[in-house]
Amino acid sequence: MDNLITWAGWVGGIGVGLVVILLFLTTGKALGVSSAYGEVCGMAGQPVYQRGSFSGPKWRLFFALGLPIGGAIAVLTSGISWVPTWDMGTLYPSVLPASIWARGAVLVCGGALIGVGARMAGGCQSGHAITGMALLNPPSVLAGGLFFVGGIVSVQALFQFLG
Repeated sequence: MDNLITWAGWVGGIGVGLVVILLFLTTGKALGVSSAYGEVCGMAGQPVYQRGSFSGPKWRLFFALGLPIGGAIAVLTSGISWVPTWDMGTLYPSVLPASIWARGAVLVCGGALIGVGARMAGGCQSGHAITGMALLNPPSVLAGGLFFVGGIVSVQALFQFLG
């Protein structure tokens, strides 16, 4: 492990910020992941996702596919061995069901609720926080801060009451 290559967080932050700004300057489009879900739904035949911002080129889908591919590249170039696991830390087993199927159902339902909220809010948390902040959009800067506060409060409440 002495030759372990690590990626500094600021390198990724600068990279994401540059992609956000360059995409906006070249296309006028904001970068976001939840819109890729809409593109997949449109490709699957859902009529509501076949018009408006989802009717054009499917670049968001390629961006979303690039996320796990980029993660794989980071793992492969880091020099560490990767083992797939369902482990999410030491505290989660105390609040999630023990059965792998029930745990999966809880996580899928939570993900679906996040997707609904993202559509209702006109974008996901990362879209508002990363893209909005990079473009200095005041409502997104406020929303990004509130997402962090809401996340901290929610996790603390979850573990306080259920854990």
